[in-house]
Amino acid sequence: MELTSEQRNILDGGQGAELADCMKTLVRMGEAFGAPRLVPIKSAHLTGSFKITSFKGYYELLQRIVDAGLKVSVPTTLNPHPGYEYAPQNRLLFRGQKKHESLLETLGVTPNYSCVCYEYHNKPDFGDILAWAESSAVIYANSVIGARTNRHALFADICQAILGLTPEFGYLLDENRRGRVRVKLDVENMDAPALGFLLGRKCMDRTPLIDHYPFDVAELKNMGGAMAASGGVTMFHVLGLTPEAPDEETVLGGKEAEESITITQRDLDELRADHGVQKSTAMVAIGCPQMTLKEVTEVAGYFVGKRVKKKTMLHAMPAALREFEKTDLFDEVLKSGAEIYEHCPLSGLSLRIGIGQQRVLTPSGKLHYYLEGTEYGDLNDVLQVCGVVD
Repeated sequence: MELTSEQRNILDGGQGAELADCMKTLVRMGEAFGAPRLVPIKSAHLTGSFKITSFKGYYELLQRIVDAGLKVSVPTTLNPHPGYEYAPQNRLLFRGQKKHESLLETLGVTPNYSCVCYEYHNKPDFGDILAWAESSAVIYANSVIGARTNRHALFADICQAILGLTPEFGYLLDENRRGRVRVKLDVENMDAPALGFLLGRKCMDRTPLIDHYPFDVAELKNMGGAMAASGGVTMFHVLGLTPEAPDEETVLGGKEAEESITITQRDLDELRADHGVQKSTAMVAIGCPQMTLKEVTEVAGYFVGKRVKKKTMLHAMPAALREFEKTDLFDEVLKSGAEIYEHCPLSGLSLRIGIGQQRVLTPSGKLHYYLEGTEYGDLNDVLQVCGVVD
């Protein structure tokens, strides 16, 4: 890689051993992916927000960096809380969580605690170069905003946040942002998270170009989150909707797509568990990625004057929840018997006792893929099962 004189000085230890190790990490990563140089970033987003007792190395390295007095050099946000206070077993696994969060905040990280970082605290513009490490945030930034980031790994994200640099490869380059799989839709009743789940499995790490459909922002968020979970998709295009998809020729770069697939209504419906299985679940979890204020407000409307029939959990980003708590709808949700949290539902529910008997129904394609013991239903299915719609 071609380094500037300042970058070379850092690599050679001229500004301390810890900063040199950060630079070595980026140089080795860049060399592995054939990056010619390092480029400045506008912001970073970190994935390592959990203090898991069985992990050691990451936390030791983080402590070294903090002890050396290093700070992030660009605006940097952080993934959600792990649900430390949700259950006794969570407090056991995540003991040390408060110290871990203190270290990250000492590093200069913004304590937003949300995978939906782009809603409030970390709002990039079209074309901005980023170093983000959360799959649903990465795919949203690339696809919906038109910013540019690869899907980075634990600790490499911190190194980039400290140095304010990232290796130039992958989705930072025009040629890697083109559509590779042409996706046609034969759908009457859209279910965006289910579509994302299916496309992740079918496209794997290839960028899909989807027929025009008037998805709203929440649908794009939840579809992308599912796509990035069930596959390794880092970017998608929707014809005439997302910023880099004005027409098919532009997205495909004047070439033919590698593959063309059609998603039908039957495909979407087959992902949903049958009604009997849905009703047999022990609990309902909504909000993965975490809900925005608009989403939680819309969902909350269904709970007014109702009483839930089974354990029902809503998960919202902390900043949105603070605003929502000031509304009358917040009290109505609590009166219904539903619960509202700001932690990550995946980590919060991963340690539930008796997973086989404590199955979870969710309208989240992302949570359905990651969390053991889930059944999928669209939002209407889920609201019916928890008893707030007929």
